[in-house]
Amino acid sequence: MDSLLKLPEGAAYRESKDRAHVEATHQGGIIYITGTCDSLQRQVEYYEALYHTARDALEQKQDELNRAEEGRRDSSLFDKLYLLATGIAAGASFTTIFRIFKKD
Repeated sequence: MDSLLKLPEGAAYRESKDRAHVEATHQGGIIYITGTCDSLQRQVEYYEALYHTARDALEQKQDELNRAEEGRRDSSLFDKLYLLATGIAAGASFTTIFRIFKKD
């Protein structure tokens, strides 16, 4: 610890052993220590890629569901208008038929 405190301002001490790496820097009276490990880095990259893939798939599915919901709303409105027009036509037809038979 004393040797780390004796590091000049802005200097860094680096040590590596196999796949593990450590760096100590001295800045503003504070010692910053950073450590990395190649196998750990690969694990982090793997899970980050997995996360991004899952997030993208989820966003794509959400977009598909939103588009399907909009399509359902449009067809629902069309169905209602079709039923209304059919009802009006049927009502007019029955009214005309009843008037014809009532005259007889």
